[in-house]
Amino acid sequence: MLEYLNLGYNQIHDGFPSWLLKLTELRAIILKSNKFYGPIETHRSQLNFSNLHIMDLSNNGFTGELPSKLLQSFHAMKVIVGQDQLEYMNTSQRLPLSLDKYEKVVDYEMKLMNKGTEREYSKVPYALKGIDLSNNKFEECISDFIGDLKSLVLLNLSNNILTCFIPPSLANLILAQLTFLSSFDVSHNQLFGPMSQGSRFNTFGASSFVMNEGLCGTPLPKKCTTVGDDIPLPTSPLEEENGDESLFDLDWKVVLISAGVGFLISVVLGNFFIDEKSKWFLYYLKIMAKRWKTSRRH
Repeated sequence: MLEYLNLGYNQIHDGFPSWLLKLTELRAIILKSNKFYGPIETHRSQLNFSNLHIMDLSNNGFTGELPSKLLQSFHAMKVIVGQDQLEYMNTSQRLPLSLDKYEKVVDYEMKLMNKGTEREYSKVPYALKGIDLSNNKFEECISDFIGDLKSLVLLNLSNNILTCFIPPSLANLILAQLTFLSSFDVSHNQLFGPMSQGSRFNTFGASSFVMNEGLCGTPLPKKCTTVGDDIPLPTSPLEEENGDESLFDLDWKVVLISAGVGFLISVVLGNFFIDEKSKWFLYYLKIMAKRWKTSRRH
């Protein structure tokens, strides 16, 4: 049964090959540097990638939101494997030799981006688990559930059009504990908000987060300003496109429709003093309200 599929560096021009979902024993899928395009749409009944360790879809033209349902099926990435286990991905081949037959073990090989450099793995350890979706056109928010993939070692979401905050759950990933092998990159997107202080994000250099104009805080050189009544929050690219409107200059009708009347009233009446996190939450609601109004006009 097929465990390793490498179709990288070709000229394949097509949507995401949904037939791959039938290959339930796959441990590695490499589709990098092709011409795949469009959103990755899957039905929950099709999802069974429980054994997958490596998925590399980088350098294509995929669009839409990150494939959350697909990623949630990566059960092997939720299990932490001891790093002292030196087992490698391989296959056994029966080769004829004179009148006898013997089995030869063939190790799988692959190249993966690790800390901004393409690294060649002549042997791929089972403990290596990674997702590379870089250099596509994925948009919207980073799903919070990615933090459940606790055995991820490599995560590259750079060079997309991702917005919103970096989910605090990502700080729980084991990749932030492995300085000798870990790689985390969300640079060149449209993320905004303060970095989670006291988290393991500080173990990564600023290069993992650069070119997100709305991000601030360690390890970035851009400091988050103290939030007060007369001090503005860091500006995101979406805010710049819509002028110098006040943080609290919201279209409350739109917010009420989007967030729900009961929820918003409880927030307004229950929080006369708005702290820093609340302001960032309202900032997020403001952006969602603008998107909703824009979609209605179209």
